Amino acid sequence: MRKTLTLDPELIDALGADDAALSSTVNAILRREVDRRQRLDALTKLLDRLEQERGPVDQDQVAQYRQLLQ
Repeated sequence: MRKTLTLDPELIDALGADDAALSSTVNAILRREVDRRQRLDALTKLLDRLEQERGPVDQDQVAQYRQLLQ
């Protein structure tokens, strides 16, 4: 399927003017975004299921782990 996209000129300049390479690059970027969204959706579902099984998340523990990861 084909769709028409409008890209900002500075993006086209940064990615290069070769249409085939540009299409390939845009497809790769969109694939990564779709993959990211699917992983985020799966993680959200997992966390929802764990919360149902084990109860709400302890926000103090979340804060402690965030601090450790910084």
